[in-house]
Amino acid sequence: MGRTVPAAATVTPGQFITGALWNAQVAALNSFLTAAPVFTGYASTSQSIAGSNAMVALNLDTETLDVDAGHSTVTNTSRYTPTVPGLYLVFGSVGWPNTTAGDRRLQIGLNGGGVIGSGASFDPANAVTSGMQTSAFVTCNGTTDYIEVMAAQASGGAINTSAGASIFTASMRVLWISR
Repeated sequence: MGRTVPAAATVTPGQFITGALWNAQVAALNSFLTAAPVFTGYASTSQSIAGSNAMVALNLDTETLDVDAGHSTVTNTSRYTPTVPGLYLVFGSVGWPNTTAGDRRLQIGLNGGGVIGSGASFDPANAVTSGMQTSAFVTCNGTTDYIEVMAAQASGGAINTSAGASIFTASMRVLWISR
């Protein structure tokens, strides 16, 4: 069951601010904002991405922060399912090995499809390990919507993503912004 964003305090002229009003509105909103929904996760193992240039959701098997338990390291590990409705800022990244064959792409996904304007792409000219990052604002309903980071490559053969606790690891960060 998701949390609800408390409403800001509203009073009419002449109304006293009672302890009950304060706790129900001001204190509740303050408590929510000091523990707003946030998630950070990454892939500790590499993932094979086929060379067909088809987007694939990246599996994130390690969590470093998940305030509202919107991610599972067992089931649908690529997904973060927000439990609070609202606007989220999402960051995604992936690392690629040192090869020059084919285009590499990355995007933020919502419910299995790409978020408009979230794509990133490059065609490696040098055989060096490289990383990509993208971000997007995503609006979620707080119950069934899910967010993913998706990657594709067109080398003609499968390529493994970088993994582990490095700067090039496949990862996702999700921050609640507003309702």
